[in-house]
Amino acid sequence: MLSNNALNAKSLKHLDDVKKLSLKKSHEDFTEESIRVEYLEVGKDNSKYIRLTQQKVFMTEQSKITNFSNESYRVVISEIFRDDYTEVNGELEYLGEGSSCVTLRIIFPLSGEKWIWYRGFQDAEVMNKDSVYLDVKDISTILPPDGAFNINKSSNGGYGDPVGQGLMSFYPLAAISINNKGEGLGVDMALPLIYRLSAEKNKGLIAEFDFATSPLTDKFTNRAFFKLSRFNFKPDWGLRAALKTYYAIYSESFKKRVVNEGVWLPFTPLRSIKNWEDFGFSYHELSWSSFDEKDGEKIPSITSDKDTGVLSFQYTEPWDVQLPILTKEIDYDTLVSNTLIPKEHKNYLDNSATFDKNGLLQTRRLETPWFNSGWAVSITTNCDPDLEGVNRYQYVKQTEITPAIKMNVDGVYFDSMEWNWHHDLNYRKEHFKYTDYPLSFSKNVKRPAIWNFTSEFELMKKIAEEMHSQGKLVMGNGHGWNPFAASNLDLFGAELSWYSTGDHGTEALDFKRAISFQKPIVFLLNEGLNDKAFTDFPFKGYEIYFEKLLAYGFFPSFFSTDASSDPYWMDDKKVENGRPFFKKYIPIIKQISGAGWEPVTHAVSNLESIRIERFGTANNLYFTIRNNGNIDEKCSIILNQSELEIVDGFSALELINNQEITVKNNVLFIDIPANRTQVIKID
Repeated sequence: MLSNNALNAKSLKHLDDVKKLSLKKSHEDFTEESIRVEYLEVGKDNSKYIRLTQQKVFMTEQSKITNFSNESYRVVISEIFRDDYTEVNGELEYLGEGSSCVTLRIIFPLSGEKWIWYRGFQDAEVMNKDSVYLDVKDISTILPPDGAFNINKSSNGGYGDPVGQGLMSFYPLAAISINNKGEGLGVDMALPLIYRLSAEKNKGLIAEFDFATSPLTDKFTNRAFFKLSRFNFKPDWGLRAALKTYYAIYSESFKKRVVNEGVWLPFTPLRSIKNWEDFGFSYHELSWSSFDEKDGEKIPSITSDKDTGVLSFQYTEPWDVQLPILTKEIDYDTLVSNTLIPKEHKNYLDNSATFDKNGLLQTRRLETPWFNSGWAVSITTNCDPDLEGVNRYQYVKQTEITPAIKMNVDGVYFDSMEWNWHHDLNYRKEHFKYTDYPLSFSKNVKRPAIWNFTSEFELMKKIAEEMHSQGKLVMGNGHGWNPFAASNLDLFGAELSWYSTGDHGTEALDFKRAISFQKPIVFLLNEGLNDKAFTDFPFKGYEIYFEKLLAYGFFPSFFSTDASSDPYWMDDKKVENGRPFFKKYIPIIKQISGAGWEPVTHAVSNLESIRIERFGTANNLYFTIRNNGNIDEKCSIILNQSELEIVDGFSALELINNQEITVKNNVLFIDIPANRTQVIKID
């Protein structure tokens, strides 16, 4: 059986050939029983889901509004029938006194004999009754590896507490097929929520949200809300086909604004790198106060970059404030006093610092090689721009972003988006009135709290809107498994370790490709850049690292083993070792990334170890062919000429080695070594 690069052949060996279907959803499918609503109250004696009774239904030709309620909750769901999908908007209202913590479950009933769950790009599972199918990650507040100052013998300070029920989907959509008909359910990435998408055979597609309500959320008192979409897709390409439809529904979240793509340069002055043009730089992370040297004159780096084609990005990390400390052992009360916190930070921390479940500041102890002391206290901040009085957002805007904008910086760079504080739960009730997004909870604490990522999201969204209005960009670092930040960012990436594949394994790279669509993805290798693979001839590490990312159209680069000292780009020997590899691979990555990644490849291989990705369309068409196996292979690749709109016969050129590929009867015959990547251009 051919491996179609979307579905694992073993997973589908008992299935019939998948039939095509119309994408347009029939309104007749939506009966008055098209949705069921259940909820689980957290912290109440009753631990079972309670079904809300459907009360009223209002129908028009293009919409349906359904009310569900009992004595405790009211849920109103609006379905709007678009051409190729159904928009689903919902609101939960608590009818009791005080606050509540609740998991809301929305069920879209479906029936049929043959159900398939699509798991990631590659796999498909035949679904059985009485099993729940979902793809989730554990989600909890981050345990500080070096401890925290707000921990005592009686309390963990909230670190390690589950956020919501402790699980969250990472793909923003779920895709199944029922009797060869693709059914998709997606969340709106512009609305950050703790959510899970799942399916149960003969029950349907299911969305769950971990909500808390409070009378203190002035913008939506005693309420929470969500947005979903339901859609059909052609199931022969599984999740890839579902993604294609999902991108069209939420096109604004996936809008590509970047026109010059390339390599990420962190901090090092661009012109200090000999023949810097060889490396394909496009994005320069810097500070408005940094300098470079041009024609013997010291000038601001932002100014220096202007005539190079490299975009400058002002650095900011507003999610916390880090203050250097001389000793790791400091009493909490002393730490938060006016004595240790400088006045310039104390002013906004009084309004912006977040509270743990005991009403204390969330104060982690961090090992920080970027400070001379080597140690710092990290105080989590709520960077919501709407907080009254002097706040963290205003401080960051005034001291970092506004000066850079005055110098005509090209963009803003958000660091450490998913490092320590993004999952903190903020129990500071006076902050509730300012939040734009629903509250959540921890099942261990059972009290309303602000999921701190939503505060991060509010700042990113505001800055992104301001930058986009000026034709400028926003970039993010530290992207992990959270899908929502990508909706604000124009490009993003992460810092990697050579010794840990968790952040650059197939699952992680698949997710980043899916969540970015055609936006550029950039990486820095930190831990391991001094490994012999990169320091000893023939420097095989470069080939391995670059080709792994090349398969996805991602851009590789380097920084520092401890993310601070001895940076790669200031070490002439390292730079010269890497130069030939940058010159060899980066122009090709620019070429395919510029053509644009497409989720559906319309190309199949005879071997399961071969991974195919497509970039571009008929007149500008490329494929990356990756051998993920441990043995060299001879493989054949069949292209669907009709779907790819290849009218006549075609030729194929492998770009890395500049070699013609044998093509017979529209089949490509390729020899590819183990764990290597090739790039094929179709003419």
